[in-house]
Amino acid sequence: MAEAEEDVAKRYEELVRYVAEPLLGTDDFEVKVKPRGGQIRIDLLTPANVRGRVIGRGGRIARSFRNLLDAAAIPTHLRPTLDIVD
Repeated sequence: MAEAEEDVAKRYEELVRYVAEPLLGTDDFEVKVKPRGGQIRIDLLTPANVRGRVIGRGGRIARSFRNLLDAAAIPTHLRPTLDIVD
């Protein structure tokens, strides 16, 4: 992984942690960031009992979360994908 990709991956991880922690109400979650070519895959691993807080009704919060990551991607030119997983 190139130096610049490592820096971008670290910034995405910090952003996801910054947004997810207040939503989940706990710091018991994990963020995995994997750069691949022109994309960055972000996996948010949450406990099952609080996952709904980050997904929201009809996926509204998750959609907003993804929109926020898309907006943050503009200067990096790397397309982020967020997956909320068990």
